[in-house]
Amino acid sequence: MTARYLAVRALVRQEQNGYADLVLDAELKKCAPPLPARDAAFAAAVFYTVVEHLNLLDWVLAKASARPLAKLDAPVRAILRAGLAQGLYMAVPHPAAVNESVKLARAFGKSSAAGMVNAVLRRCLAAPPPTAADFPDPLDRLQTFYSLSAPVAALLWEQYGADALAMAEAFAEKRPAAVRVNTLRTGPEALAAALAAEGHTVHGPGPVPGSLLVTFAGSPAGSPAFQKGFYHVQGLASQYAALCLDARPGQRVLDLCAAPGGKTLLLAEAMGDTGSLTANDAAPARVGRLRQAVKRLGLRCVTVTCADAAAGVPPGGPFDRVLCDVPCTGLGVIGKKPDIRYKALADLPALYAVQQAILQNGAAALAPGGRLVYATCTVNRRENQDQVEKFLQLCPQFRIVPPEIAFPGTADTGFGTLFLPQNTASDGFFVAILAKT
Repeated sequence: MTARYLAVRALVRQEQNGYADLVLDAELKKCAPPLPARDAAFAAAVFYTVVEHLNLLDWVLAKASARPLAKLDAPVRAILRAGLAQGLYMAVPHPAAVNESVKLARAFGKSSAAGMVNAVLRRCLAAPPPTAADFPDPLDRLQTFYSLSAPVAALLWEQYGADALAMAEAFAEKRPAAVRVNTLRTGPEALAAALAAEGHTVHGPGPVPGSLLVTFAGSPAGSPAFQKGFYHVQGLASQYAALCLDARPGQRVLDLCAAPGGKTLLLAEAMGDTGSLTANDAAPARVGRLRQAVKRLGLRCVTVTCADAAAGVPPGGPFDRVLCDVPCTGLGVIGKKPDIRYKALADLPALYAVQQAILQNGAAALAPGGRLVYATCTVNRRENQDQVEKFLQLCPQFRIVPPEIAFPGTADTGFGTLFLPQNTASDGFFVAILAKT
């Protein structure tokens, strides 16, 4: 099996509403023998480039095809998208992108479509590449050029106006990975040296204390330093949110909606692996991965539980610190999870109710004098400052606490700190610190 064949097969499955990362991982695991690392990386690049630019790819293809894309067989549609993505975004020579796509049509048993694939891709790649100027209407630009669903584009335009265009552009920027140093086992300088010795590019410390910015030569999880528990991968804004909790050694700490576990690991390290840290999540599969991460770092203070935080919190309170990193639309991490681009944003009121329930339950489990952090990885005002404002109206014993940690480019909303990717060079995020009197 070739890398391109695997990418197309994954794209066919992805079109059936699978999560992109899970679909690709499943397809890679099916390969026998496994694809070489370089081929697997190329397959992943083709797959994610198509997912990221899907609406624009379809717009270009529709102009060059006499037949509507929706009426093509799914493999042919995926072959066209993958071939065009290689030619437009991956610096693959145009003849190679076309010829390999024609071969794929035959490999998928679609020889009758080979001529059409050849002609359409040649027409597309001979034309000038699309630019933002081709879409003067801002909503059309958000939906087509930046490949966002109509509901996502409408929400961002309603709340941010022209800044939504800069945000959409920022989602496409490729940045180094942010990692969190496990201070229980090493330090930033020693980790930087170890990663450099492994062949990775260390750009230096990030704007959050204890973070490093790294471009990995392969998978971060394949690093010997990772296997030794010297670090975990965690976005800068996520690290910031966990640090704002100000967890200290010996405290009782509750981390709600904890998986995949980056914040849990950071909190345990900040606590010196002392006291008690209850890390809870509602999804059993995610809880399993969280337990693996805790085990890899050799942490003893962490107890992992599985329960629905909207219905109640685990026993062990009252807690000195509570982190509520609630389920959300994820609109701040579109750059990392491209399927979010195409969300329908259905039943948002139900999501808002779950968020408020988790926040209320976390607050009830907090001891007087304690600190609670409410966090999301979205830029939707109704999930962020509006939720905190409503909470403060219902719970007057709480007050907003200004953050002790500065992060360049963040905005004070009056009800918490907002990260916008075009201003912070990070994920979109929201963090509110609340103290209980």
